Amino acid sequence: MARCFLSLYCPDIASDHLTRLVEWCDRYSPLVAQDGCNGIVLDITGCAHLFGGESPLLLDLQRRLHRMGIESHGAIADTWGAAWALARYGDRFIVHGENTRSALDPLPVEALRLPNEIVLELRRLGLVTIAELQKIPRSSLSVRFGDTLLRRVDQALHQAEDPLTPWRSPAEYRASRILAEPISTVGSVEYVLHDLLKEICTRLEKNHLGSRHMDLTCYRVDGTVDRCEVRTSKPNRAIPHLMRLFSGRLEKLWADFGFETFVLSVPDVEALHPAQLSLSPLDATDDEESFDLLVDRLGMRLGFAAVNRIRVRESYLPEHAVELRPAAASTLASAEWPAYRVHPIRLIDPPMPIQVSILIPGGSPVQFFIEQKQHRIVRSEGPERLTTEWWHEPSSRHGTRDYYRIEDDKGFRFWIFCDRFQHWFLCGHFA
Repeated sequence: MARCFLSLYCPDIASDHLTRLVEWCDRYSPLVAQDGCNGIVLDITGCAHLFGGESPLLLDLQRRLHRMGIESHGAIADTWGAAWALARYGDRFIVHGENTRSALDPLPVEALRLPNEIVLELRRLGLVTIAELQKIPRSSLSVRFGDTLLRRVDQALHQAEDPLTPWRSPAEYRASRILAEPISTVGSVEYVLHDLLKEICTRLEKNHLGSRHMDLTCYRVDGTVDRCEVRTSKPNRAIPHLMRLFSGRLEKLWADFGFETFVLSVPDVEALHPAQLSLSPLDATDDEESFDLLVDRLGMRLGFAAVNRIRVRESYLPEHAVELRPAAASTLASAEWPAYRVHPIRLIDPPMPIQVSILIPGGSPVQFFIEQKQHRIVRSEGPERLTTEWWHEPSSRHGTRDYYRIEDDKGFRFWIFCDRFQHWFLCGHFA
């Protein structure tokens, strides 16, 4: 599907109103970006048919803005650069394919989103329109104006990539510090970060909130940016713990000539109510918190996709009785493990085929072999019959099974079962 962009130019709109306009235009496209101080651009690829086509979409958008008292000029094209140029300098509002070049040719060179110094130099040389500019050899333009001029021309004509960065509203919980002098040492950055965390976490605690994700943006003196972020498995607002997680990332920041501005933002927040303190020395709250801190450290080092929690599920079958969930996923309550269900902690997956001897057909096993090694059974409990669960595995390979807890003559305890085909398997062993 060919890309399609809509550029909207509002010459008299205020900056704060433009921010609201970007949020409001989300109903027309999932990808909206702020385009300069008085315009926005929408990626309407695959969206126009929802409004009856490209022309009705553009007309509906401009009519709504007119009712709001906002004057606007819009255009639709295959590229962001072409739509931007037509919205501000053109007299055609919907252009596609081969017509793009002919629509851009009569436009002034300012329509290429060029810096002012390049525009002034082009006009001084008598190059006023895009058509006149394209008559000059590319090698000559590259030598005189560098890569910027040719890149803008190629982007407008769909001959080079022109990535669009979507606009996102600033995080509700954010704190910033602008320093009088730039800093470059890790210790100095930690000092500023601790101050920012104190401000953010105080606000979160006041509103009974926490976060799994915090992002620190560091602006260098030359305007470039470096970032580091931390994630936790559960909502958190504990400053010491967050500082420990950040400390491993701050060393990777490249200060160059120094950082002068810091912004700490919290993209997402979740409910985190105050914990009830207990006077009992047997309270397990501290152990749970220590475990969560360990999970966070492992997640930051290995990635939260590689760290899992075990959750008990309501299933009698051993392969469905527990599941692994990512540590950063929302916590679901575990099912209660029945006290009468005696199953081994360690299972063999897949179950190991074994040979079993039975004296009486349908009776309990008396001995079995594992890799030619004989185990004489002295005690056995069972059978415990388990059937397949149609909502999990309607076509189970084993079907209905009879499980036995057995003990051999050397004191080792095993868990074995017999399937519907009278085949025996070793499923696990008890510690």
